[in-house]
Amino acid sequence: MKFDILGVGNALVDETFYVEKSFVDSTELFFNQFKSISYQEQEKILSGLPADAKPDVVCGGSTTNSLAATSNFGSNCAHICQLANDERGKLYEDNLTHNGIASMNTFYHQEVRTGRCLVFITPNSERTMGTYLGASEKLVFNPEFIDIANDSKILFSEGYQFTSQENYSAFLEILKGTNLATKFALSLSDPGVVSGFRDRFTEVFSVRKVDYLFCNKEEATALVGENFIDALKDVAINYVVTNGSESSYVMEGDNYAEIEARKVKAIDSNGAGDIFAGAALHKVIEGQSFIEACRFGNYASSIIVQEKSPRLSVELYQKLKADYSKAESDS
Repeated sequence: MKFDILGVGNALVDETFYVEKSFVDSTELFFNQFKSISYQEQEKILSGLPADAKPDVVCGGSTTNSLAATSNFGSNCAHICQLANDERGKLYEDNLTHNGIASMNTFYHQEVRTGRCLVFITPNSERTMGTYLGASEKLVFNPEFIDIANDSKILFSEGYQFTSQENYSAFLEILKGTNLATKFALSLSDPGVVSGFRDRFTEVFSVRKVDYLFCNKEEATALVGENFIDALKDVAINYVVTNGSESSYVMEGDNYAEIEARKVKAIDSNGAGDIFAGAALHKVIEGQSFIEACRFGNYASSIIVQEKSPRLSVELYQKLKADYSKAESDS
């Protein structure tokens, strides 16, 4: 196999601001959730910030954040995403290269901008997102994507990919053409996305079961209801349901486990689910059981919530893995 993990996801440049809840309330965003908005609406929101407010700029997107973790932990990763021919697009590709991720799409849009996500973090570490998807929601399908997927161990995507007709159609074509030898991993992304695009999730699950499903309690409930621990068996073979600072529920085939959350002082939940998925998939690639893989995901997410960023530096990803390995050998 050429790649361990092939991601298909939105390419978004994240601009993160730390604000009071009153600022979020003054906008038309959905508190602690994702909302798709226009570039002009983004500019209007930004005009309400203090003149000296400066964002933390990170090349994000849920799948990309997961791949950054997986790649820096040592897996061989590639990404199918859509960029525009602009400064943010160039920044994004440079960032993929910096994190050891191969970019698989050579087409660049000329008429729309590269996607941008405004992330507003409030004092209790909730994140509210106003996202201009731009080029990222206009993925142009290339038949070679299927060949790349069939030359990978895991095909990984995100629920956000289902919010655009172009992206969804391209992803579905890739999935339908991918052999069962390539495992399928999916992150549900957001409860509003699950509820709003239920028909698309249902169609994907009719193509094949998910081998590795990542979601939080709210997303799981939106998908299958309150009895999610059993009900998710209908759509996934292995799955994990995280629950913030509470224990995660993990099902590996018929084996059930609960993983206690590490008690840390969280300052920013942005990226916690992304690094969880990326860390867990890396351990799956290394041959660990899904339950053990999720223990590493749990540890990694406890580290990222203590940072003011959805990503770590290359050096800190490597330190995280080394610290975890040492803690495991000492226990």
